[in-house]
Amino acid sequence: MIPTDARISTRIDDWLVQGQAWMLLQKHALYGLSAARILIGTAILGLLVSDFPSRHILWGLGSFWAGPFRETSEFGPLVHIFSGTNPVLFTFQYVVLITVSVAVILGWRTRLNTALLAIGLTALVERADIVGDQGDNIARIGLTLMVLMTTNAHWSLDARRRRIGADKEDSSIWRRLWFNLPLLPSWLTNLLHNAALIALAGQLFILYTASALYKVQGDLWQDGTALYYPLALHEYSVFPGLNQIMYENPTFLTLATYFSVYVQLFFAVGLLHPVTRRFALIGVILLHGGIAILMGLPWFSLAMLAFDAIFVTQRTWQRLERLIIQVMNGLYKRMQASRRGQHGAHRN
Repeated sequence: MIPTDARISTRIDDWLVQGQAWMLLQKHALYGLSAARILIGTAILGLLVSDFPSRHILWGLGSFWAGPFRETSEFGPLVHIFSGTNPVLFTFQYVVLITVSVAVILGWRTRLNTALLAIGLTALVERADIVGDQGDNIARIGLTLMVLMTTNAHWSLDARRRRIGADKEDSSIWRRLWFNLPLLPSWLTNLLHNAALIALAGQLFILYTASALYKVQGDLWQDGTALYYPLALHEYSVFPGLNQIMYENPTFLTLATYFSVYVQLFFAVGLLHPVTRRFALIGVILLHGGIAILMGLPWFSLAMLAFDAIFVTQRTWQRLERLIIQVMNGLYKRMQASRRGQHGAHRN
């Protein structure tokens, strides 16, 4: 009979070997990270485009009201990257940042543009951090970690260029740079990728759990009435009639209040099993979807959901990819058939 201590030691050794293999042999969540790249890029693009008319008041020449905040900002010189005195230069820098966000969505020179987007978003938003929200914070943290990860493995121009470059025989460093081929040993890039992935997941766990624990300390959340106040504010009422239906129904309001707390509180634990993971992910989708619709914060919600994409399995993303391709092919065939019908009608 094997002693208990020996069995425990053997099991620990097995776990260590499995952990090393998980960290070093391959990159994980490549589909989820590709989706996260597209979603966070879209969220930032939506924020920049929707705020374009008021850019000078929020962050440009007209944001002199935020001067005291910039003087004490923990980001130091970073907040002065954008011009605060020349509106033309500020607009040019703003448009460049929009272009960088599009490049991240398309997956073109992804690592470089992700770093530029992280720096540019931080420099812009922190010029008046009082008008920012938690979505800006998670976007900044997530983009910084994404620089260390491979987020262009799927649905990107870099992936297309990499497939073309893989057929070339030349292995010079310039060719590898141009075709986005690996420069470092695979075990090292795998380690950096997976370590950053763990850090991102940990950040999300902390965010959701801390948010839930902060909520349950308040009497309004314990009573199930906390959502009444933001839903009743006209500043948040994109659809006033829908908001009114919610906050005038005590039962629904209480259920929605408790739902938002429990989804966040048990999100990390729910991911431990395939069945509960589905409920956890559906729960956060409903939570952030409700915030987007009922409170008019679509870019905040999309930024939060973007990084939740890493918890969706590769099989699910592949099914979704096939479904989208089938739908697009169906639409294309219908358009072709319609055009042929129109040409036939003209000939007749």
